[in-house]
Amino acid sequence: MKYLIVITLLLIGLYGAEERLLTGQWKSITKSMNHGTRTIEKEYLSFNADHTFEIVFLVSVQKRESYVKDLRIEGKGIWKSRANILVVVVNRVEVPVAKEVYGVSEASLKQIADTFHQKFLNDPIRIVFIKTLTRQYLVTENDQLQHIRYERQLP
Repeated sequence: MKYLIVITLLLIGLYGAEERLLTGQWKSITKSMNHGTRTIEKEYLSFNADHTFEIVFLVSVQKRESYVKDLRIEGKGIWKSRANILVVVVNRVEVPVAKEVYGVSEASLKQIADTFHQKFLNDPIRIVFIKTLTRQYLVTENDQLQHIRYERQLP
């Protein structure tokens, strides 16, 4: 009986330790090229101890001389982790503004913003597997087997 209680306390302690490691600010950068269009997505995540989170995407898109720099998409919601599973639920999404736009029509800018905005609206619940979690790095894997590597932001 003693062993069962000790093992249970250790497991509860491990979940608490993992959540303490997740709590904080993280960033990732993803670059891609598709049909001559270069896209850079910078993702800034902030997991709070009260299980709320904030996410900011800065998306830059360039095709030839035309570009949109740092289109800002913000989201807020709640998160929970258990073992190696992280569940994130986005409750609110805003697309406030792009930092710089050149050679892109207002209609095209709206289409780009809508595309990234819809990523959150169409899929507000994200379940990812935590592949690696240390004080400095977080590596996740989504259902399409894509790995995203986050680095801890220092305060």
